[in-house]
Amino acid sequence: MVNGPVFGAPTGKAFLNNLKLLAGTTDKAEGAKKMLLTVLQGVESLVEAFGGKSATLIQMGGHPETNPLGETYFTQSPVLHGDYIAKYGLFLVSSELKALTDAEVDLSGKPDGLREDAIDFFRANGGVWELRAQLCTDIATMPIEDSTVELPQEKSPYVAVARVTVKPQEAWNEAKSRAFDDGLSFSPWHGLAAHRPLGSIMRLLKPAYRASARFRFERTGCPMMEPKAREDIGG
Repeated sequence: MVNGPVFGAPTGKAFLNNLKLLAGTTDKAEGAKKMLLTVLQGVESLVEAFGGKSATLIQMGGHPETNPLGETYFTQSPVLHGDYIAKYGLFLVSSELKALTDAEVDLSGKPDGLREDAIDFFRANGGVWELRAQLCTDIATMPIEDSTVELPQEKSPYVAVARVTVKPQEAWNEAKSRAFDDGLSFSPWHGLAAHRPLGSIMRLLKPAYRASARFRFERTGCPMMEPKAREDIGG
């Protein structure tokens, strides 16, 4: 899930062009890149001040420096919902999380600042989120193949289908992080067939996720496995 309801490119070709632009600046002109991010963040903040949100600006690094725990997250691309088609959103419920919406974070000289803020939060607080489904009720205005289209809520409002509840806890430790980083591979396709991803962007991403996991394994030599018990992911 991503903290915006729509994807930043309508087609695989447009997405590739965005990625090429990002790849061309990787590990190059660090000072210029930081300056560009500052400009993008400023423009995105202006857009949001007028009630909007640009998926393209955010994708390019323009998201304001705010606490990610205060965000609402979306699948962006549609998924199967049993016999139906839907997009999902993970919405804040607990007041402690809602208080972090648009809360600015100071990351100056803190390369792990967001992680440290999350650790501090969950050490003192739990959290409650609501998973909501927005069903496709009109294929003409809710296309499957173009994830840049936000589904109109007046035609299909979000409906709560589940709650996610966590207790206060130690949210991170090095052993678990190493187990996740080296021993697991992520893909939106890791799930039930009844909820598989849909649309052209997700079809293109499927082999990309597989290739990324293989690339990492070839360099770390760490075998990847699907955890079956808590002990499988470290201490």
